[in-house]
Amino acid sequence: MAEIVPSEELRAFLLRLYAAMGDNDADAVREMYSTRACLLNIGTDPDEWWTGPAGTEVMLRQNGELGGIKLLPGLPVAYSIGNVGWIADRPRVVLPTGAEVSVRLTLVLTIERGHWRIVQWHGSIGQKDEVSFGQTLTKNIDQIERHVRDERPDVRSASAPDGTVTIAFTDIESSSVLLDRLGDAAFMRVLGWHDRIVREAAEQQNGFVVKSQGDGFMLAFPSAALALRASLAMRERISAGFEGLPVRIRVGLHSGEAIKRSDDFYGRTVVIAARIGSAALGGEILASDLVYALARGLGTFTFGPPRPAALKGLEGSFDLYPVVA
Repeated sequence: MAEIVPSEELRAFLLRLYAAMGDNDADAVREMYSTRACLLNIGTDPDEWWTGPAGTEVMLRQNGELGGIKLLPGLPVAYSIGNVGWIADRPRVVLPTGAEVSVRLTLVLTIERGHWRIVQWHGSIGQKDEVSFGQTLTKNIDQIERHVRDERPDVRSASAPDGTVTIAFTDIESSSVLLDRLGDAAFMRVLGWHDRIVREAAEQQNGFVVKSQGDGFMLAFPSAALALRASLAMRERISAGFEGLPVRIRVGLHSGEAIKRSDDFYGRTVVIAARIGSAALGGEILASDLVYALARGLGTFTFGPPRPAALKGLEGSFDLYPVVA
């Protein structure tokens, strides 16, 4: 699936919205809202719940009735995935009298007519649990964090009984060129398609995603053969293209001992695999000499002639073997 990423673009959107509301620029505010019937505005008053564009007009009227407010941003955070984004902030509303009101604000946005537009706005004023529910509720997150750590994937399944692991690094060839050609929304659709293929191929071969960022993945497998089968499967499926658009991935593989900590791997084995991934060409699965030695005796994989390569930050020359389909 596509990656959720922090969005400076949406943070800037929020600041523009604050400025437009402070200037009482109704036209600018309207342009930042969806005009669809699914639009939902929820205010701080119990009766403030409006659907459709009419809710935007009510909020603009309220802004005028207050006589011109200023919104001072707190520490807004914003994320997006594909053509959907969300923002959260705790701004201070400064009234014409100088009084200030702290509110909590969340927004959901989507790309509509080529621009980010709000499809849900929810503002609230904090109230003590003792007032709302008549009792104090848990607010310490330490227990929740321990629960999250307990739910992390068990990396033991990716290691052989003797502690060895095969690491694969994958990414899309020339992803920045694709992004520039397609634009953000279309590129995120490609990423979502690519991510599903990579994750499914890894899972089918008893591997798992150690980490991912953008179009790049670090995967772990309990054997070289399983890593090779997964790599061949994802290369074949991705080479078919996305809606007629040619897409190629690069894969680098290395086996060895790795340091396990929580749900991650560290050490020389990981570094070598990453460097091999960077050395791979578009559409190429490139294996280290150790992966080659472990897999060639099986008779189920075909390798091309080795090519010597220097890997950044590592001494000596490495023989790297392209995997033939």
